[in-house]
Amino acid sequence: MSTNISSSTPSAPAGNTNVTFQTDGSGNISGYMPSTPVLQTANSVDLTAQAANIAATNLVASPTAGMYEIIIYIIVTQVATTSSTLPSVVITWTDKDNTTSQTITATATSGGNALTTFATARVTVSSSTAAIQYSTTGYASSGATPMQYALHIRVESLT
Repeated sequence: MSTNISSSTPSAPAGNTNVTFQTDGSGNISGYMPSTPVLQTANSVDLTAQAANIAATNLVASPTAGMYEIIIYIIVTQVATTSSTLPSVVITWTDKDNTTSQTITATATSGGNALTTFATARVTVSSSTAAIQYSTTGYASSGATPMQYALHIRVESLT
């Protein structure tokens, strides 16, 4: 029976990535994996035209226990007529080591009523298999035209 080396067959088990193989043409074969964290594209958020707080929502519904980095970007996309407050982004998870629910306010609220008002954050969590969630709090807007914002979140598995 012969052995075939493939980077795609059989497919990797859920939550894993196959190794990519290469040859130099002289019969030498090597395998490699990305050296950067694996982006969990299924666990991303791309919301636009938000004009209210966002209730707690699953970011990763059933994570594999381990370390995750959460990258957050929130920006005003429409200024309010009079004034506004860009909400803070809150991340909630259950810690892998002590099984206690944890909450962190990743970005602060901002009263800047301008298209240059934004916030970014990177949050690292050690999560159990319970859901990792996000929410926003502190949204405010006054005047005939409401402030609107966009929220983008990405999750990288570090384990």
